[in-house]
Amino acid sequence: MTVEEYLRSLVPGLDLPDTVVARAARSPIEVGLDRLDVAEDIDYDYDYGGEDEDRDGFQKRLDYASSTIYYSVLGVFAGGGYSEQVGDVRASRGGYTITMADRARFKAMGDALRLKWGWGVEEDESSSEMYDARYQRF
Repeated sequence: MTVEEYLRSLVPGLDLPDTVVARAARSPIEVGLDRLDVAEDIDYDYDYGGEDEDRDGFQKRLDYASSTIYYSVLGVFAGGGYSEQVGDVRASRGGYTITMADRARFKAMGDALRLKWGWGVEEDESSSEMYDARYQRF
């Protein structure tokens, strides 16, 4: 399995754009680690000869990129489907919905990966609370 395949598999049912996967692979730079190559294979024993230090460094980079994928999903709320017809053949693709429970789960998974290695977590800027604007009435 390549890094790209692994990152795409983190959110089943959601077709991540290439740019999101590429950004996630570059994201370990934010904490002073090397970027990941999306074509790199994730076979630890083959790539690193089983050396713990190299394996931990790769795992740190992979965990940071994975957390970036999870945080990227927080911005998704719904995606539309589409249909295409060519001659007599019609193909449709359904949309997806990310619920508040899904958002909380993805945030928790991203936070856990970052806290595992001592990195800060991203703050959730959205709020499910209602804004009280009664004082603005004229």
